[in-house]
Amino acid sequence: MLLFGLLACGSAPSAPRDGAEAGAETLRRVRALAAAPCDADSQCQTLAMGAKSCGGPEWYLAWSTASGEAAQVRALAARYTAWRKAQDASSGALSDCRVVPDPGASCQAGASVLGAAKHCVLRAAGAGAD
Repeated sequence: MLLFGLLACGSAPSAPRDGAEAGAETLRRVRALAAAPCDADSQCQTLAMGAKSCGGPEWYLAWSTASGEAAQVRALAARYTAWRKAQDASSGALSDCRVVPDPGASCQAGASVLGAAKHCVLRAAGAGAD
């Protein structure tokens, strides 16, 4: 009987994941889809992510439309943003009310690997569209 109790305690719980784990998984999924390669700047877009307590996004994610997964990327971003809003509301967390401007995105080759696929990256602050 004692052995059964110890085995039961040692098994993985089948309960749903907690909010933090679900939010992290959603973020992992949207980043994976957003990392699709690009061929041109026209395939790169930005997506507002998260939510500040006084309104507006926390940050932007550069992503490639070349994946053909635009609806999925947007749905996951919306789910992540809703999760962040709920998390802040339940914890009473406050953020600065600084506006985070959309930096835009461009298609660039990775600097670390010669001949690597191009990916969408956020433009540097103050850089205009080419």
